[in-house]
Amino acid sequence: MNKSRLLTVLFLLFVLPTMAKYNNTIDALIREVKEASYYDSAGLFKIGEETILKATASSNHSAIAEVHLYYGNYFFYTRNLKKAKSYFELSLAESKKWNNSHIEILSEIRLSFLEYTNGNKEQAEKELNALLVKSNQLKDYENVAELLNLKGILREENNDMQGATKLYLEGLTISEIHNLKYYPAVFSNNLGLVKLSLGQIKEALVDLEKGLEIAESENNKHLASHFQMNICLAYVSDNKPEKAFELFEKVIQYSRQNNHTLELATNYINLSSALSNSGKIEIALSYLDSAIVVLQSPDFKKELTKAYLSKAKIFIDIRKYELAKDILSQVNDLIEQTGNLEDISNYYFLRYKLKFATKNYKEALDDYLSYSKIKDSIGNQMNSKVVEELQQNQKIQKKQMELDEEKLNSILLEKQNQEERYLKWISIGTGLIVIILLISFLSWRYSKKIKEKQQQFSQQLIQNIEEERLRISRDLHDDIGQSLSVIKAKIIKEQQSSKEPSNQLENELGRVIEQTREISRNLYPTNLEKIGLGRSVAALMESVQVATKMECSFEISNTIEELPIAIQTHLFRIIQECTNNTIKHSGATGLKLSIVEKGGEFVLLYQDNGTGLKIKKQQIGIGLLSMQERAKIINGSIDIDDKAEKGFKLMLKFKSS
Repeated sequence: MNKSRLLTVLFLLFVLPTMAKYNNTIDALIREVKEASYYDSAGLFKIGEETILKATASSNHSAIAEVHLYYGNYFFYTRNLKKAKSYFELSLAESKKWNNSHIEILSEIRLSFLEYTNGNKEQAEKELNALLVKSNQLKDYENVAELLNLKGILREENNDMQGATKLYLEGLTISEIHNLKYYPAVFSNNLGLVKLSLGQIKEALVDLEKGLEIAESENNKHLASHFQMNICLAYVSDNKPEKAFELFEKVIQYSRQNNHTLELATNYINLSSALSNSGKIEIALSYLDSAIVVLQSPDFKKELTKAYLSKAKIFIDIRKYELAKDILSQVNDLIEQTGNLEDISNYYFLRYKLKFATKNYKEALDDYLSYSKIKDSIGNQMNSKVVEELQQNQKIQKKQMELDEEKLNSILLEKQNQEERYLKWISIGTGLIVIILLISFLSWRYSKKIKEKQQQFSQQLIQNIEEERLRISRDLHDDIGQSLSVIKAKIIKEQQSSKEPSNQLENELGRVIEQTREISRNLYPTNLEKIGLGRSVAALMESVQVATKMECSFEISNTIEELPIAIQTHLFRIIQECTNNTIKHSGATGLKLSIVEKGGEFVLLYQDNGTGLKIKKQQIGIGLLSMQERAKIINGSIDIDDKAEKGFKLMLKFKSS
């Protein structure tokens, strides 16, 4: 009897959704929305809107879906099923949009239960079974527990107490193994009520008190209130109404404060049983009348049936048989609609008592036989032995699941260790690669710096050589040359005064003076500053042609004279080096030189028809090196064609700026 009265309470336990993990601020607001959904409509929507605004600002769209879910719960509590459905659908759409499978499944559970409530029982059960499979696949154990609890409630409504108990035990095992928050309390409550209906009061109290402890540790006042009410029922069944009254006062006060009319009516029915057992008949009837007024809604037929049966029982106990008869006639239509076996059993038992009291023994016997048949049916399906057997199976199942969980954890740990090993080797390999690359980079950088220093040294050396040549040239010209000229002048003067002049000494001295001047010009081409590069090259070509009988031709752009004297000097030195190589090594009969300018870029091209020059990198002479360094000084590049079968060809490109 007590078990059937609490199906609504079980549903209210079912609609306690799991909270997702958000950031601290939104998480706190979600908790407030949840609490407000039980009782405070004004506060609910105010806090809900604040949560939605903050969740939108932080792109936490899953929180928005959960707020809509709580809105739907509130309207379900207040029996506005149309609005409840609209908010559940909104929550479903939001969760699908942002790929939150947990809230999505939870919303679908709500909608399926609404279908069941509206009479589409077969379709609703199919949907719930499919959602259970999906939740297991996703390892969403909170929704698995939610569905097992709900399916157990539906089994109870269909009078399948054994099936419901199996589901509750399975849910308890899963919730304990996976450390779910309050689901162990929910399933302990359900199992406690099953034991209470079988008369196992002490065992029921163990489960209920365990659940109350969990609810209080979670600070879940709503859940704690249900446990307190169910503990009251255990005390009533154990003929301890005084203990029950202490808790009933708290439970009813909570229901009144939170405006939970259905819960309040259910509490009135349970309190009337305690009052009736204590002999407080008038007060018990007043509470039942209050419950009946609240339960006149078409949605509360099951609860209204229980209220009428409790009232009929009191009238029979106080021998107001006519009043009891009128009430039982009203119950007749209700139990046909609800089909609850426990209510039908109580109905026939009360008819039997009424007819026996009024000495209508024949009909009393028929009613008693009907009562016994239904009671035996319920008893055959569910008794304390069956519960013990199911609990034993549950313990075995829990142990197996724990072993499977340990095995899975071991596999995951081994996989993690393997991944760590791979990561370690990858880290070592990466480190070695980084070290190698770093060494290579440092080596390249060092080589580059060495080359740069070598280049700077070569350029400085060339500059120093030029400066030294200039100094020696000036010394030869200014000092030695002048001294020789003075000596020559004296010799000429003496010869003029001599009776027999000799020209041999004068000629030899003139030749030495000319050689000194030639050495000076070769050391430093002073003509460059006086007559420019073009005429200096012309003079060089003429002297080469006269000295070697080699055919020399040249073509030099006039713009070459606009270049700084330093650049002209380097170009002249490169040409000098090329002609010296041609004269000494090539055996050529002719050479050709050109310097042209186009678009600010100069090209010097030197060619001869000699034997050519085969260059090996490891055997590059000082002459070629000096030419390359001079080219770098003027920001140019030299290209020597060493693949030609005959002749030597050098190309130098550089820009004027």
